[in-house]
Amino acid sequence: MAPLGNYRRSRTGKLPAILLLALAGCAQLAPAPAPLTRYQCDDGKEFSVRIATAGDFARIDISGMHFTLQAEPARGPGVWYGCDELTLWQDGDRARVEMAGAEHFTNCRKTP
Repeated sequence: MAPLGNYRRSRTGKLPAILLLALAGCAQLAPAPAPLTRYQCDDGKEFSVRIATAGDFARIDISGMHFTLQAEPARGPGVWYGCDELTLWQDGDRARVEMAGAEHFTNCRKTP
């Protein structure tokens, strides 16, 4: 996977503090037994998602990290999942990821 946008690991391998704060409350889990959907975004960024059969949660994989997001009330078209400062939006074959209210993975499309 491509590095997490402008959030590249430092020489020590640590993630920047803003990313850690944004994801601090999200559970890091082992792979879920749901189909994997991969997304390719602007600037070569990519991530993958597994949606639970019931649709009540999603597991997003970003730069080798796995986070569980809970289904959220709709804020417009599409489906929303979130956990603290990390939000996933999906609508058809499109998706985006927001961290701390700012879009970091934009114009993402499902890949074959």
